[in-house]
Amino acid sequence: MSCAMCQGQCRGHLEVIGGCSDAEIAKEGRHWNLTQHEGRQHFERDLATTRQLSPEGSPDSVPRSPSLALAGGRKRKLVLHFDLRNTLLVADSITNVSVEQALNSFLTGATWGQEVEGRWEWYSDQPSLKPPAPGLLTYYKYLERHLVRTPSDRTALRLATGDFTLTPLGAPFRSHFLRHLQRLQWQHPQWGTGVDQQHPLTMSGSDGRRYHYILEAVYRLLHHLYDTNRQVALVIRTYGLDAANVLASLQHGLKGNHPGFPKPIPLPICRTPGVIQRPKSDAIILKAFRQDSPTDLQVYLTHERDIYRYLSNSQGVVGYMDDFRYWQAHNYNHHAGKPLWIDTSDLHHHHMFFDDNFRALDEDSIVDVRVFSQEETTHAYSLGKQQLSRLEDVCVVQADLLHSIDDKDYFLRKVELCEHNYSRMLKMNAFPM
Repeated sequence: MSCAMCQGQCRGHLEVIGGCSDAEIAKEGRHWNLTQHEGRQHFERDLATTRQLSPEGSPDSVPRSPSLALAGGRKRKLVLHFDLRNTLLVADSITNVSVEQALNSFLTGATWGQEVEGRWEWYSDQPSLKPPAPGLLTYYKYLERHLVRTPSDRTALRLATGDFTLTPLGAPFRSHFLRHLQRLQWQHPQWGTGVDQQHPLTMSGSDGRRYHYILEAVYRLLHHLYDTNRQVALVIRTYGLDAANVLASLQHGLKGNHPGFPKPIPLPICRTPGVIQRPKSDAIILKAFRQDSPTDLQVYLTHERDIYRYLSNSQGVVGYMDDFRYWQAHNYNHHAGKPLWIDTSDLHHHHMFFDDNFRALDEDSIVDVRVFSQEETTHAYSLGKQQLSRLEDVCVVQADLLHSIDDKDYFLRKVELCEHNYSRMLKMNAFPM
């Protein structure tokens, strides 16, 4: 069987899919509830779609069938791109940052004030992702301006933000910190022993307590989509090194091993992350590897349309490490960030990106939204700030860590909001182009 990352839907896998048994297809099919016959039909349909790629690798526009349109309430497949730290989880398992330090650091980016006569003054004691008034700065940005001169200075920045609510200046936000830390506590002492041990569902805090590794709101979202028979792919997108651990944790938890979500979900998970590279301004490369073999290259794509189709055909849960060096080399400009491709003429897929560092009107945002035009179907173009602002809660979501800790339905509500807004925007022909 081919890698679960693509399920044989790239050109390099055509011969592999042809040899799949009906049982394998039914088990790892595009839908979570497929008969063997239905699984075969869906795989053959995707094969036909893939074979329409031109010999040069530049495909025509995405094939469409009127019978597969959204008539009769049929909904698009959801392709949900998720950042990791401060979005899908609080603290990663690679860096030496505790849950408490990570939560403190997040709060510095959600608290607002200004410098007055050389001293910092708070505007509000309520955290928020958006500035509560014009002309304000987050405390994180304030510290960054004062502490960071070279990349190595970010160590000092992490230290300064990691104990934020323990300092006199951060004391007004201590109650917010304690409340959300308590909500993150693992309430099942007989379950979960660490992300690199037998039950990879929890992390240890510096206080010795156990905390959720992956937010419960993520499990709630996946279980709801499964229960409502939605087609979905979860695509992890990170600049860090924690994707493999997250994939392993989700694989374990979704098998029915999470006490809060004991119902197993037969969701294929590829535990070997791929990479998305940006070697130069006009080039983007996607690489995917064989299951459990990070050096065995399986897919190499250089055309944006190929990449879009490949991600659209993702199965279950997959992961990619994006190109941090490229983003850093371009002064963290959003045009150099994690690419997200949108094709408004594709009736069958809705791509969404959840990332706490997405800020529509800031230059130093993290998502590069790239749109295919009707005139140019092979290469996409990058949207500007004003265009991006119109796609917030449509295709891109600035993930709110505090709300997703508080509300297990947070991601579900956001997905539903994005779907509503996307359909409305397309119906009104109001998509920013």
